[in-house]
Amino acid sequence: MNIHFIESFDGGSHREFREHLVAHSRHEYRNFTLPPRFWKWRMRGAAAWFADQIAADSTPCDLILATSLLNAADLKGLLSAPLDRCPMVLYMHENQLTYPLSPLEEFDFHFGFTNIISCLAADRVVFNSDFHRNLFLDALPEYVGRMPEAVPRGIRPRLEAKSMVLPVGIPRVPAEGLGEAVWRGGPCDPSAGPAWPKNGTRPVILWNHRWEFDKRPDLFATALETLLDQDLDFEVIILGEGRPSNHVFQPLVDRLGPRCLQHGFAEDRQRYEALIQQADIVVSCAEQEYFGIAVAEAVHAGAYPVLPRRQVYPSLYGSRCKGRHFYETEEELTALLAELVAGSRCGHVCSLSRDLDEVCWSELAPRFDALFESMVGQAGETST
Repeated sequence: MNIHFIESFDGGSHREFREHLVAHSRHEYRNFTLPPRFWKWRMRGAAAWFADQIAADSTPCDLILATSLLNAADLKGLLSAPLDRCPMVLYMHENQLTYPLSPLEEFDFHFGFTNIISCLAADRVVFNSDFHRNLFLDALPEYVGRMPEAVPRGIRPRLEAKSMVLPVGIPRVPAEGLGEAVWRGGPCDPSAGPAWPKNGTRPVILWNHRWEFDKRPDLFATALETLLDQDLDFEVIILGEGRPSNHVFQPLVDRLGPRCLQHGFAEDRQRYEALIQQADIVVSCAEQEYFGIAVAEAVHAGAYPVLPRRQVYPSLYGSRCKGRHFYETEEELTALLAELVAGSRCGHVCSLSRDLDEVCWSELAPRFDALFESMVGQAGETST
């Protein structure tokens, strides 16, 4: 099968999703991409640019796969026959109905409504988690209800009927990098597994998220400063981009000195995997998270997750492990980290790393392939 992959913001998790799906799929892809900048302009105008690029391309197409920073309705309307009749799948990495606003931004109804129109135009809408799907669907009535008149009816049931969930996928961590096999699973029992921490000396705490407001790097830094004030001994790995929140991390890095094992980007994937495999604890402080690739990768590599209860994480991990993973407040975050760093055996050895095998691309890509094949098959039956 020949698939046109349309990605208007080809960076970060969007690019990783595209590259891994293409690499693991049994189908052929023609990639149409734009660099990861000017996301608002991508949503407003990229469809016209892509329509021109596709029109000038002779590659055959059986299905169009687009992602959420694109007006899929505009794209479909601008394509010429027979491409305008190709089945279209829209993958929702995020949505603009529920995404938190930056302190520097003002609310703009247009972007959320672009997501809604795109979902209406697509033949199938795929969300990266049940949490994300339900959050989006539940937000629809109030969001659409802001229209003063000519309000379209039945938006929620129409989109619910055409939506489904497939995780975003993570690379499989090489088995040889995981050390003793016991780290790849076991019962949620404080008496199970090897000694804590992995390196036998200090626990290693990992941050491997974007350094932006919605990931709350300030909350992470404050919690670790409090642990240092309590004379607790630990090491830290801070991965990610230094803009715009390096000023948040720098005082912590200075105070840690050599106990900060990494500050900034890992130079390549191999180095990144080596670093996350060192981690005993991975922390998220996110204000929004619809799947959480960074946490999933670290957990898959054997790190114990410490996560905000208000986000997607309980739906992904809560039913699988009885360990103490979730916090509600800043005080609970600091207290849980303090217990772990001090050596309290509160269930840090569990089966979560093994459970995440099912969202590795080697297992997940065939599910995407099956969806695409069913969509093309249905389109063929309809045309005959």
